[in-house]
Amino acid sequence: MKVKTSFWALAACGAVLFSTAARAQNSGSVNQAFQVARQAVGPEVQTKVVSLYGIGTPDAIQKWYIIFYDPSVASHGRAVLVENNAITKTYEARGGTIYQDKLTFDPSRITSETLALDAAQAYAAKHHIAYDTVHALLKQTSLNKPFCWRIEMLESGKSRGYVYIKALDDSVASYVPPASGNTSSSTDKSSDFGDDVKNTFLHIGGDLEEFFTGERTVDR
Repeated sequence: MKVKTSFWALAACGAVLFSTAARAQNSGSVNQAFQVARQAVGPEVQTKVVSLYGIGTPDAIQKWYIIFYDPSVASHGRAVLVENNAITKTYEARGGTIYQDKLTFDPSRITSETLALDAAQAYAAKHHIAYDTVHALLKQTSLNKPFCWRIEMLESGKSRGYVYIKALDDSVASYVPPASGNTSSSTDKSSDFGDDVKNTFLHIGGDLEEFFTGERTVDR
């Protein structure tokens, strides 16, 4: 009986490990999107990404907006929309700022957004936050600030707040309630952290509005 018990315990453990490995292999959507999007820009800037912005469900992202640093345009930013592993549109990013080379990053080191989404789900479950949609953004706002995913949680189109997940270890850095610039449950005590991310995401909102409508009201 002991032998059988040990066998089934090992089998169950193996199944969990196999499932985890399979999920990791099949969940690299952000890296896949990056590999597609980089074809829209010159080789000299293909590893210089300003931001990654994804829209999807709590479990997976369906579309990615990737802004590359591109000094050939006035804003120094070129956005590429990737859906179903194909480029559907490119345009000059107009986030109300001049994008900086020093704040770019190479997303090839970010193999998957899955762990960040999982961390957001765990935080939401612990704090009883229900949501059905996510807006995920990865952007380096400052060389002196944590490099974080920002996961906005929405329920029926209404924001339920933002969870900031450290990109290097997928731990929760902070939570920002909707329509607030103040962080709570935070492990990052920088007083201006909320203001930095608030201004950054207003710019991204403007990019998305202008992308779809040709007009800009969000950050004006």
